Amino acid sequence: MALENLSFDNGVKIPEYKELSENKDLIVAKIPKTVTIPLTQHIGAPSKCLVKKNDEVKIGELIGEAVGNFSANIHSSVNGKVTSVIDIQTASGKNSKAVVIDTEGYDQEINYERKDVTNLTKEKIVEVIKENGLVGMGGAAFPAHIKYSPNKPVDTVIINGAECEPYVTCDDLLLKTKAEVIVDALELLVKAVDAKKGIIAIEDNKAEAIEKVKKAVAKKNSSKLEVATMVTKYPQGDEKRIINAVLHREVPSGGLPMDVGVIVSNVSSANAVYEAVYYGKPLIERYMTVTGHGVKNPSNFLVRIGTSFEHMIEEAGGLTEDAGKVINGGPMMGIAQPNINQPVEKASNCILVLNQEESKAPITNPCIRCAKCVNVCPVGLMPLLIHKFSLKEKFDKAQDLHILDCIECGSCSYICPSKRPLVEAIRFGKRQIRQAGK
Repeated sequence: MALENLSFDNGVKIPEYKELSENKDLIVAKIPKTVTIPLTQHIGAPSKCLVKKNDEVKIGELIGEAVGNFSANIHSSVNGKVTSVIDIQTASGKNSKAVVIDTEGYDQEINYERKDVTNLTKEKIVEVIKENGLVGMGGAAFPAHIKYSPNKPVDTVIINGAECEPYVTCDDLLLKTKAEVIVDALELLVKAVDAKKGIIAIEDNKAEAIEKVKKAVAKKNSSKLEVATMVTKYPQGDEKRIINAVLHREVPSGGLPMDVGVIVSNVSSANAVYEAVYYGKPLIERYMTVTGHGVKNPSNFLVRIGTSFEHMIEEAGGLTEDAGKVINGGPMMGIAQPNINQPVEKASNCILVLNQEESKAPITNPCIRCAKCVNVCPVGLMPLLIHKFSLKEKFDKAQDLHILDCIECGSCSYICPSKRPLVEAIRFGKRQIRQAGK
């Protein structure tokens, strides 16, 4: 089966704006005077703080210990002294304890030696993933050791190289500059779950990345590894859409990829797996995009976890005179920020700054029942009706229409000619249902 020109049903074509940063050289961000490292950078229980004020910490030192299995370790991204442990609201909207570390006067060079992985077992791969605090870095922040400890057989591992959100280009950069690393990581992940196949799936707007990854796969001369090219369309990067496009399998309502024998990992997550296994390096830095028409020099950066958004915006040349809104993530699923003091987290793939014109709230008009939202919904839902029932607090009726299956991609709101706040209302309804424990 040729894995080319693949796609899922529905979805939308949207302006990409990737040209702002995709051809820029990588910039290694300067170390800030202080970093603020949240102890909740993952789905699950907050990590237990292991340090206190005036403690000196080293790069890679464990400062937050996972609580139970459904949690993740947190490591210091810098050498320095702890100045305080504070309460913050993170860029992803979580309330969290955070460790503030002063870096001034300390050397910040990262130095990990390559390890011998000749006799590496699948159990050891998962153990290393857990020890080094790896989580899903495409946005979900799901603890990676749980994902790679499935309770069902898995036959295929997919590396998600779609990067379908507009503006974001850091995974594209990784694929172009570290193709062999990503392929090596895929081999590790295939081994970790005894899968028969490993696939790197990339949207066809990334021609250079596709070419380089194909060459890296060819060098392996392995029947287990393949490259899939997908039609550029949003939200191709949703893991269930990729599974459907590449393997023609449908994850059941309320189910997980492992229910159809698949695990999906983001490109940045794969890079972190490689560094953890081959070098023993915890997740203390990441590639991220700082972009938009509201910053002077959109670029891709290698940044230490805990660096502030403000510092990263300055690294990108600072705000333009007409900067209007800062978003953690892309424009479709990202979260607008009340300030720019928030720290970069493990799952922070992009800081997007819109200009004032782009930031204006649209004028909302009554629904004209055109059904465009239904036609583009990648899950096959009826957003106009779910939106109505959510606003009227008729949550039982919203559940009858499978509101909890909504992936909150924003395709419906984007396509709506009346500019109805469809995804916002659906998100409200989902939150109320979950809080009620239904």
